[in-house]
Amino acid sequence: MRRTLRTAGFMVLAWSMATAYTKRHNLPSFRGSDASGVFGDADLAELSIVVLGDSSCTGPGLEHPEDIWIQRIGRELGQRFRVTLDSFAIGGSKARDVLADQVPKALKRRYDLAIVSVGGNDMIYGVPIARFHRQLASIVDALAPSAGAIVLSGVGDMGSIPRLPLLLRQPAHARGRAADRAHAQVAEHRPNVFKVPLWNSAEAFRTDLTLWSPDLFHASSKGHALFAEAALPTIAEALEYVGR
Repeated sequence: MRRTLRTAGFMVLAWSMATAYTKRHNLPSFRGSDASGVFGDADLAELSIVVLGDSSCTGPGLEHPEDIWIQRIGRELGQRFRVTLDSFAIGGSKARDVLADQVPKALKRRYDLAIVSVGGNDMIYGVPIARFHRQLASIVDALAPSAGAIVLSGVGDMGSIPRLPLLLRQPAHARGRAADRAHAQVAEHRPNVFKVPLWNSAEAFRTDLTLWSPDLFHASSKGHALFAEAALPTIAEALEYVGR
């Protein structure tokens, strides 16, 4: 009986979060962009990166695709390497979508580095944490044979999303923290997997509205700059692991 009540309450929470996201008709809606690109001079050592995930990698609301944090990473690494960056990320994706639709594309060649950024949609639409954990682990294990190292983005403080009503922000905070913990647990016992400490930037997203795009859900250019800043040390660690 207690489990049934918990499940019912959880379903109501998930429905409320999803409704809060989708029903704000007074706010703009944006499409994302493909962050794929080539960076750096042709005479530099080659580095291949594949990106899988959701709208955190497609930048809805950004004026220029080059503002996406993935492209910022490409430009930064392009100072040392000739970077080929292939992004298969699709806005709205959950972990199951990444596993079913994006991983097969990534397995068609070998990459030096894979970046996986997923979890926000799972948390909004009520995917149980245990299921998300299993699916994320499956993504990582499927990628391992064809990627030298894997970087997991983690999931930020979803309670800081301005679009959510105040009543839902504490539950969203807890969901975001749990999803981020799942990223950390997947990385913990896999030496080739590295996790970005995304929550180091959580306070900034709680207090600075300029980090959000006009839809009050996705990050702005300034927010993507913070994502890139948070991710770069972890990416450097992953590259060191593969001898780059």
